[in-house]
Amino acid sequence: MNIGDTRRAIAVVVFSLILLVSVLSPLYLPKGEEDVKGVDIQRDISAQYPYITNLMPNIAYVDEEYVFVPRLVISEFGNPVITVKQGPSWLRVDEELIVRGTPQMEDVGTYKVVLRVEDGIGSSEMTDYIIVQSNEE
Repeated sequence: MNIGDTRRAIAVVVFSLILLVSVLSPLYLPKGEEDVKGVDIQRDISAQYPYITNLMPNIAYVDEEYVFVPRLVISEFGNPVITVKQGPSWLRVDEELIVRGTPQMEDVGTYKVVLRVEDGIGSSEMTDYIIVQSNEE
């Protein structure tokens, strides 16, 4: 392989990497509220029970919507349902399985949150904490 062939090969690899990054980066970059698309559900025939694979944001701010878009792994034949088993009264799960809510000034503090995910075949729970802060902190 001569120098010209090597340079062409490197140029093809670099171009391919740039193309790959430009295609994949919108899928993995942090999203603002207006970009929330919905829950990512992976079906896995070997999954013995459904579970959430990502972590909740641990900070919520007074008068700002808190949003957690879970990524789920469920059985091949299940239909997912997420519920807030324990948590603050302002936190709910919408029809798209997105966990959201807007805390108020009286909600400042730390909350234990238990989310339960079921798929009709099995279930699991995820426990985490949310700290509600005022915007002045």
